[in-house]
Amino acid sequence: MFIFPAFIDPTTAVISVFIPIIGIPIIIVAFVVWHIRKLNRIEKMLKEIQEKLK
Repeated sequence: MFIFPAFIDPTTAVISVFIPIIGIPIIIVAFVVWHIRKLNRIEKMLKEIQEKLK
């Protein structure tokens, strides 16, 4: 039989369930934004190199 631990109240349990639901999409969005910014920098550098080669 499972006994609910005294140091975890229902509010903490609910928060611990919803943090991953909210946190994971935020992490994914931040990761995508980081990659887009990185790709934009690479594209800008390639355009500069192309201009120098012309």
